[in-house]
Amino acid sequence: MRLAARILLAGSLAAGEVFAQTAEPAAPAPTRAPEGSRIINLPSTEVPAAGTLGVLFTHRFKTPLGDSNARNLFSLDSGADDDFGVSYSPWNDLEVSLDRSSIEADYELAFKYRFLAMAPGRPIALALRVGGDADTKQDIEDRQAVFAQGIASLALGSRARITVVPTYVSNTSRFRNVFNVPMAVSLAITRSVNFQGEFVPKNRDYGASSYGWIVAFEKTVLRHRFSWTFGNLRTTTVDQYSASDPAGGRLSRRDVYMGFNIVRQWKLK
Repeated sequence: MRLAARILLAGSLAAGEVFAQTAEPAAPAPTRAPEGSRIINLPSTEVPAAGTLGVLFTHRFKTPLGDSNARNLFSLDSGADDDFGVSYSPWNDLEVSLDRSSIEADYELAFKYRFLAMAPGRPIALALRVGGDADTKQDIEDRQAVFAQGIASLALGSRARITVVPTYVSNTSRFRNVFNVPMAVSLAITRSVNFQGEFVPKNRDYGASSYGWIVAFEKTVLRHRFSWTFGNLRTTTVDQYSASDPAGGRLSRRDVYMGFNIVRQWKLK
């Protein structure tokens, strides 16, 4: 009887251990980011995996919706400002990008490095983006600038993020040594539909201008992102959106321009 009892007790303990092991909760799945490497215009803390080649195309119609009607398809028949960019991640946490905007033929070369990625139990991420801009349009004086952007993101649950992007740029259309702190919010509506918004505070040294804002509704599929945008910001490069002086002009809070972003990625290794 004692031998049988010992065998029964050992079996019960073993079964309990197995049950305890199987009852442990599975590790939480990684949070799906409600944004890509670029939110709308601003950089995010997201960096594509090593070996990822990306192509970005942005389109901002020139006529505000308030000056449009059915005859011009609510600005769709108007001209547009475009940006074409390519990016590559040679290894994890590093992205190199080159963009060319039709506004003042502005070229932007940038390097983004992520120091801290989000992880279970750590809802923050940190990155740094540095680079330069060169405006090369024939009828303006050649203008070059260097910039640095700190990027900090905070996840609010599994569906929302807030990002701040403290930005320094040495030269813009009207100003020198500009510092500003743009910010963004991203929200996952479904697994493949996101809402994003960006806000660029007004340059206090430029009273004739206003703050900048833009929102987007984004649809994602495998390695593709398509965003439909609305806002008073048509510029996409750091030297054009940081000082409220796009191409030497000004921003009006009343103007709302339509546009879109298209992103395509390829995994090369």
